[in-house]
Amino acid sequence: MKVKYTEKDTKRSSFDPIVKSLLEIGKLKSCFRQGWLKRGITEDIGESIADHCFFVVLSAMFIAERDFPELDRMKVLRMAIVHELAEATVGDITPVDGISEDEKYAMERKAFIEILDGVDVNNEYLQLWEEFEANETKEAKFVKQIDKFEMGLQAYKYKMHDFPGMEEFLDSTRRVVQDDRLKRMIKEF
Repeated sequence: MKVKYTEKDTKRSSFDPIVKSLLEIGKLKSCFRQGWLKRGITEDIGESIADHCFFVVLSAMFIAERDFPELDRMKVLRMAIVHELAEATVGDITPVDGISEDEKYAMERKAFIEILDGVDVNNEYLQLWEEFEANETKEAKFVKQIDKFEMGLQAYKYKMHDFPGMEEFLDSTRRVVQDDRLKRMIKEF
């Protein structure tokens, strides 16, 4: 059984800033990916945001090492790790939630700063997150594609268990993943 985190778990002022941040980020373990829930996947088998992040990091690590020697792999891994941290506070906002991209960005940026208050003293993690969001560097473009690659992999898993509506996610993966090295892998989906 997954534990639901509450405000009282993370708001004690006596916590070390790292402990406070980790407790807040720990909410990702029980915050489920809304796209799946909206398609009938139940929480007992649903993917949490933490599950998603873990597989984005693993996918980025394995694929970058084998197929993308031109990338700064440490930067890729660090970016993959922080790319969803703000969702511990704002939740998993999907395209059908009626929130503009600008609003989403502002909400997530504010949450990111609050979550890492006292930890990200040089704004290093914030800069990685902003670089990911801007999607302009080769590392950011790679991690963005890996983020969708992982979504496609999860959709394929659900599709193999006969959950309906997964083609929408697979089509989204095929649209976003542009690099030929990654396209070869998603042909399997």
